[in-house]
Parts: sequence; structure tokens; C-alpha cells
Amino acid sequence: MRNTLANEIYKYATKNKDFFLISGDAGLGVWDEYQKELPNQFINPGINEALCVGMAAGMALSGKKVVYYNIAPFVIMRPFEQVRNDICYQELPVILVGTGAGITYAPSGMTHYSVEDIALALSLPNLDIYSPASPLEAKLAFENALKSKNPSYIRIEKSGEVEIHKNNIDITDLNFIQIGGEDLIIAHGSIVNECLGISNVSVATAPFINSANKNIIDKISKFRNIFVVEEHFKFGGLATFLQSKTDKKIHSIGLKNHYIHDIGDRKFLRKLYGLDKSAIEKQIKENI
Repeated sequence: MRNTLANEIYKYATKNKDFFLISGDAGLGVWDEYQKELPNQFINPGINEALCVGMAAGMALSGKKVVYYNIAPFVIMRPFEQVRNDICYQELPVILVGTGAGITYAPSGMTHYSVEDIALALSLPNLDIYSPASPLEAKLAFENALKSKNPSYIRIEKSGEVEIHKNNIDITDLNFIQIGGEDLIIAHGSIVNECLGISNVSVATAPFINSANKNIIDKISKFRNIFVVEEHFKFGGLATFLQSKTDKKIHSIGLKNHYIHDIGDRKFLRKLYGLDKSAIEKQIKENI
């Protein structure tokens, strides 16, 4: 999905000379063509996250459309004060793109994880939050963010994710990719692939994290049990947000609220922390 989103950003930039991409010294291989073709619309201030966010806010105040791109912890966590004061407080439609969502960069250790970023982002009142599960969802998240008057945070993973949708979707709604049974799994990000094939449950993606509108609540109310699966701490993620919107019990399947000290690839860590398919299925069967 990273490459898909990068292509969409590049295409938009070629048609809009008031669009600027700010990269905090990240993803430079991804942006090679962009830099070559649009050097005057690309800014790399280096490893200075607060400056990147402040610059994006200032440019937005002058009428420019801006994307700030970096590894997710360096988009939301490190410059949180600037995101809060410079962008969200002033209601500027800056688009923040964080790559490496969840434990994508597993071998790099906890400094490169983003397993509490949604909790931080949800604390900012007017920040739209997207966590796409596929290339199509990433594309539509960017398109929706461009149209919005709100600031947006799009948390993506890397590249190579399979497309799970056969038709176009509504990025602001639940999107069902498996139908079956009285119980529902809601997931965001590529962990949805760990949920596919679990018997007797429906599976839907929720790429727009904070759009729990009446339509979504009505849909989930028709199911017997609701399970939210996310590569994020259980507290503060989508499960917590949905539970605040409905009296129906939301079962959370995510990371326990303590930091990961084990080192390994993503597949290893998902299995170790109960987020692979067999562990997810076991937790669901125990709660049905």
C-alpha cells in the first residue's frame, strides 16, 4: 500500500503546483521519481520532526496543500506537541502519513513500533484517522483526506499487501470481505488477513477509525458478538473508540498494554503475542 499511496501523491502533485511533500529523511527510495520530476515541490528538512510539522502548518496557513511523510512514530509521537498546537488547534488540512504501522518494522525494535499511535491521535478532537488494510483503502484514504477540511493521519504499513476488495468501497463505512454467522470481526490494517478463513464469522474492515456513525453502529448491532482485531494496544484503539459509541460489548483482540521486548520478524511477534490466525480464532471461539 505504500507504493500505491506514493503513486497517488505523485499524480496529484503533478496536477497541483501548490502541493508540497515534506519527508523527514524517510522513504527516499520511494520518492526518487517525485524528487526528480518535482524538485520544487519536495522538501527534506532532515531528522527534525518538530520542524517538519511546523513547516507543514505554516505552508497550509499560506494556502498550500501539504503531506508530511515519515515513519509513524516520527509523525504522531515525537512531534505530538506540534501536531496538537500547530495543526489540529488551528484546524489545518495537513495530511500526515505514517509508514510502518503497528509492528511492521518488527526487527527494528520498539522505537519503530506504532502500537499506541491511534490512542494519541484519537485524543486530538478534529484529526481524521485512517488505517487502511489494502492498496485500494490507502488510495481512497488519501482521496478522502484531500477533500476534507480537517487534518488527517493515514497510518500505512509497507508494500506487498494483497488487495482484499473486488469492487470499489466506501472508505467511511464498514466494508465486508467475508460473510458468515452471527458474529463479526472488525479489523484495520493488514492484520485483517489473519482473520480471513476463520469459520462462521463475518469479517469487515474499518479503515476510517473515527467514523463510527449511526450507519456503522446500526450494522454492528445486528450481530451477536463483535470482535475488534488490531495490531495496536487494546486500550485506546478502535475497540475502545467503538465501545464508547455503543452499549453492545466489544471484544478487543490486540496487544496487551505492555511494551514488546522480544526481537523477531512480524510473523514471529504476531504468533508470540496472540495475533496470528490460530490465536485469534481461539479467542473468538472462547467468547462465543
